[in-house]
Amino acid sequence: ADVGALLESEGASAGEEDGDERESTPLWQSAVLFALAVLVIQGQVFFVSCAINLGLRHLILPKGIAYEKEFQPDYQQPNPVAYVPILEDNYLTSGQLLHKLEDARGLLVQDGSYFDVWLKLSLPYSSTNENLFQVQVDLLALNSTTVFTARRACLMRRQNSLLRHAKLVAFAPLYVLGLLKDGEETLYFPVVSKFRQGSITGVGDTKVSQLRVSLLPQRGRDPPEVYGAAAHVLVKLSYLQHFLYHYPVTSFVTLSCGLAVGLNVLLLGIIVAIVLAFLFGGPALEQDDGDGEGASGVTSDEDEEGGSSPKGQAAGSGKGGSEQGDRDEETTSGLTNVDFEGGAGGRKESSAGEQ
Repeated sequence: ADVGALLESEGASAGEEDGDERESTPLWQSAVLFALAVLVIQGQVFFVSCAINLGLRHLILPKGIAYEKEFQPDYQQPNPVAYVPILEDNYLTSGQLLHKLEDARGLLVQDGSYFDVWLKLSLPYSSTNENLFQVQVDLLALNSTTVFTARRACLMRRQNSLLRHAKLVAFAPLYVLGLLKDGEETLYFPVVSKFRQGSITGVGDTKVSQLRVSLLPQRGRDPPEVYGAAAHVLVKLSYLQHFLYHYPVTSFVTLSCGLAVGLNVLLLGIIVAIVLAFLFGGPALEQDDGDGEGASGVTSDEDEEGGSSPKGQAAGSGKGGSEQGDRDEETTSGLTNVDFEGGAGGRKESSAGEQ
């Protein structure tokens, strides 16, 4: 009993010391730990949002918005013609496509994007180029079939000889240094506008891989003379692509912050759902546990009262045996005391008679 009381006193003193330690924890330490936990979680959320942002930019933005492909028309043909591939350089040999592509890999314009085709022609001043001519652009698919055809009429500006000589005199130093060139004119004009890569209504799946540019003179006249030519493929951007491409820093910060807010809302929703599950699911689980404990308690009480179980019978027999032993011990102790008292009295009486 003394040992049990000592242990209980030691446990009580230890519990009081633990309670004192808990109560003695400063509030600022708890605030600092909470702030650190929030910062760590928010750092991970922002990192994930930045990774998602980079993935979305890679999927949404095109590889480029403007491609310039120089070409030289082949004057050995009845009408000068040139083939301009709109593919990545690693699929070309000396700027030309030597074999047909089997898939859409390497296309400069992504599937579903809109693009324009502009032509830039440098023409010398000559009697041949004074005539009107046409430029035809054919969009060719991967299997070299014609997908779309567009034409544009071109005409050089007719300069007055007096104005031309006055210009030469005024800008003579620049012409001498080679900063300006005389005797040629550059035409820059659109031929194809807002063509959608990948599909055409009523045609099906079509992916443009190259352009075919043809110079068409008037009937009975010579084809135009060209110093140099280039095709410009301009990808049309949507509002989102325009914002991401032309404002990279602002769009990256804005989209990352928006994704971080969305992830925080999702995380908060998960936490609230877990808390609600514990709040509304806890009482039902406790009631089930209580019902099980009550049933077991009733069974044990019936066993103890009726003695139906072997454990109850054994316990009953143990109790009866211990009570019977106590009675025998009390009887024996009583008889022993009486005999001892009676014997002592007889010895005293005999000794008195002798005297």
